[in-house]
Amino acid sequence: MNKTPQMPNHGEITVLVHGIWMHGFMMAVMGKRLRVLGFPNVTFSYDFLTNTPAENAQDLYRRIGELGAKRVNLVGHSLGGIIILNLLSQYPELEIGKIVLLGSPVKGSGVARRVHKNRVLRPFLGRSAGTGGLLEGAPSYESDTPLGIITGSGRMGIVALLYPAGAESDGVVCASEAILDNATDHICLPYSHSSMIFSKKCADYVANFLNRSRFGN
Repeated sequence: MNKTPQMPNHGEITVLVHGIWMHGFMMAVMGKRLRVLGFPNVTFSYDFLTNTPAENAQDLYRRIGELGAKRVNLVGHSLGGIIILNLLSQYPELEIGKIVLLGSPVKGSGVARRVHKNRVLRPFLGRSAGTGGLLEGAPSYESDTPLGIITGSGRMGIVALLYPAGAESDGVVCASEAILDNATDHICLPYSHSSMIFSKKCADYVANFLNRSRFGN
């Protein structure tokens, strides 16, 4: 259980939501950089093996309630972005400041569908492949909350080697799977699916969006 941090004067907190096959501590590098840039943050860890994205969204909702912050921003990587969209679908009344998704296959993951066809590898997707998850995609984005989307163009990593996603991808997620027409802004950075969360430059762009609702200055 994450401890509720001391709120800054303006009462703003950013919640970082990790991707599949990860844990909250994997977002520590990005979290540290965001704190340097003036954005206090906490990580939200979830169990993708036993819980569906909708169930993890319910846990995220409870976590946000525990924080007691006046303003909450959400940053989700990979499956974390799908959980965030499930959250907004289930709780449309929830007031969120800004949202940034990094490499999130919100329209469904072609790589996940290929993994799911393999009976040996299928269990590694857990319950993340179910309704509103990796196979069919997240619920549609209907909120007015500013939404920024970061995609990658690097293609490194084990998953990228076993199941290459194609040219316009981060090695795992295709840009066409991640970009929403009604997003506020989108930027493509030269990082692979996993490396983007460790990139100082990527964290700087996240901070830009949290500041201005745009990735550019």
